[in-house]
Amino acid sequence: MKKGIFLIITIVLFSIMVLIFFKVPVDQADENEEDSIDIIDDEESTLQGYYFNGYIDMRKPFESFDEVTTYMYYMNNYLKEYLNQTVLTDDKKEDEDYVHYFNQLEDSIYPISFQNKYDLNNGDYVKVTYKGGIKESYPAQIGEIIDVEVMDLKD
Repeated sequence: MKKGIFLIITIVLFSIMVLIFFKVPVDQADENEEDSIDIIDDEESTLQGYYFNGYIDMRKPFESFDEVTTYMYYMNNYLKEYLNQTVLTDDKKEDEDYVHYFNQLEDSIYPISFQNKYDLNNGDYVKVTYKGGIKESYPAQIGEIIDVEVMDLKD
């Protein structure tokens, strides 16, 4: 008889513990937070930068002709190599001109993956209006594109 009562009490206590630990509380604050996230995702945002080889490099436009010319040269010729380097294994790579150039830029290269459905040319300075945020991946990806405007065509 004592074994039966002990077994019943154990089962009841175990059931209560399971209900307490696995119950997910839903309060008003959590619901409001989810709603605000949806609102943020629906807001339109813009980004500006130079388009190159399927990426947008977010940065302010260069002011001098020499800066633009040097930037265009390195982006056209070495962007893929720079983005694809994962670990510098050779001492030679550290000394390569393009690595030094990209590392010394005031704003580092922050590529955003971009499907070119807008007849963009490498070097076009674009303003992209989008909604849905920027996904934290490498390279970063933007949500739904609303509009693309070429701000400053290269010569």
